[in-house]
Amino acid sequence: MLTHVGHDVRAVAAAGEAIEHCRTAPPDVVLVDVALCHDAGPEELLTALKGDPQAYRSAVVLLERPDLDLDAAVAALRRGVQDFLVEPVGDAELVARVEAAGRTKVLQEELVVQSERLEAMLFEDPLTKLSNRRSILTQLAAAVSAARRHERALSVAIVDIDHFKYVNDEHGHAAGDRVLAAVANSMRQHLRAEDQLGRLGGEEFLALLPDADAHAAATAAEKLRTAVAALAVHHDGGELAVTISAGWAAWDGESPEELLRRADEALYEAKRGGRDRVEGAPATVQRRT
Repeated sequence: MLTHVGHDVRAVAAAGEAIEHCRTAPPDVVLVDVALCHDAGPEELLTALKGDPQAYRSAVVLLERPDLDLDAAVAALRRGVQDFLVEPVGDAELVARVEAAGRTKVLQEELVVQSERLEAMLFEDPLTKLSNRRSILTQLAAAVSAARRHERALSVAIVDIDHFKYVNDEHGHAAGDRVLAAVANSMRQHLRAEDQLGRLGGEEFLALLPDADAHAAATAAEKLRTAVAALAVHHDGGELAVTISAGWAAWDGESPEELLRRADEALYEAKRGGRDRVEGAPATVQRRT
């Protein structure tokens, strides 16, 4: 086997050694000489390469015997082989095919990066790096569906930054952006791994709390409030104190829109009660099975 990284070519005789090399330093292209596959067949070698979380990134080119089994070669292409050559093959063609496979690999990686960027644009809030409104509301609908299907608890909390307009008016939008990012980061750190957090818009956030009943929701919302109250956002040599108000609601069998409406009403009560506080929404409907 030959492994190719840029202009560096390394020959590796044993299949196990070659796979280990691909794991530790994934090459651009792996050239597999079928005639030299003594300790592992081509199919076994290909399965090991394409099944490895690191080695699979390498493009694979097969160097086949003159008695090539065309069906086997086509099957190899479908399993991820980039190209194959049939002996005898000249050095110039061999180098050209390997370089072409390397260029294709680079293009594929660029497509992956562009796809990830596009996905981030569609689903991620660029300032806070949280789920954007569309994404978090889609997740809410899925969470309600899962809670209904599996008869599990679910709660949500809507969080609003207190006096945010004052921050923007008195300190500028750059300060407001720092506050938003700091609050988002603090809340993300104080939620469970299974919880979801998104920005609904402006200074308002939505937390999805799966498997959380009313008591757990109240505890989680209070934890967020306490964490944000401890923040000190630096701006112009000083510090900006930040607080939040939160309204939570435990799912009681209703639609995602109704659950969100109850949490929003609880948030309004927290605002009306003086801000920097948490309020919960009473259950209003019977759970449906």
